Amino acid sequence: MSSQQSVITKDEKSKEQQTHTKEHYVVSSARRLKEIAIKQGLAAKLNPPKPEETLLKRALYREKILREQQQQNLEQIIKFAHDYCKDETAGDPDPDWIHRFFEMAKDIHDPSMQRLWSQIFKQEVITPGSTSMKALKVLKDMTQREAQTFQRAASLACSFGQDNSKKLLLGYKCAGTLFNLYKADGPQLVHLGNYKLPYSSLLLLIELGLLLGTELESGEIEFEPALPLQYQGKQLVIKPIQKGSRLVYYRFSPTGAELCKLLGNKPNDSYYDNVIALLSQKFIVETDVTKNISTMA
Repeated sequence: MSSQQSVITKDEKSKEQQTHTKEHYVVSSARRLKEIAIKQGLAAKLNPPKPEETLLKRALYREKILREQQQQNLEQIIKFAHDYCKDETAGDPDPDWIHRFFEMAKDIHDPSMQRLWSQIFKQEVITPGSTSMKALKVLKDMTQREAQTFQRAASLACSFGQDNSKKLLLGYKCAGTLFNLYKADGPQLVHLGNYKLPYSSLLLLIELGLLLGTELESGEIEFEPALPLQYQGKQLVIKPIQKGSRLVYYRFSPTGAELCKLLGNKPNDSYYDNVIALLSQKFIVETDVTKNISTMA
């Protein structure tokens, strides 16, 4: 055998090994579809039918699979909720609320979503009436990706002034110049895309009815008294350095704000630091950690 023939043979073997490897990891659509159908008890017409398996028997078998999965989902949610309990004083949840909660929660399969529903159930046991049915319906219809997007937005939510509604701070407007968090230039401006919340995510939250679709701005912030601002359990006050300063923000919808409260305080420290740096350009910022941060722009 010549040297050239030997090389060709090795190459062919290498290609053959790569093909086998690809076949091992890649699953065809037909095979995947059949696997799903078998798991759901719907593969009768994909296999040679068995005489003893009537349509009714197959329907009952599918119902059995569904019931077992729903039971498993609910038991896992209860287990997570019980693990979250810390012997807090409990209330007496409304029986109708509990019934409707389980009717919706039984179809929650994803573990991360199950944990979220378990936190809601635990909170309702502690404080009955804390979660509305409307909020639960919105949550039930959310995909895992949508829920993750909302959780990222909720971790950036704040409130300010005497209004306790949840807001997503974009920046500030001062003396006719708009400083906002979407502006690419300027090293001291925060970009929400850095926190996996690009503008497309905001549009998604608006479409879901969790964020109001209009960009808003506060009234002119007075020199006195200082404006209180709360971020995920952190307390701040801000005072404008010059007249005509306003905050620019999006407001969460009532349902969005309710879900934010259910998630609790989960601050994003990097975002918090960047917001402090941003506000310090045109405001005197007092935090519960550092006092009198003031940087003249």
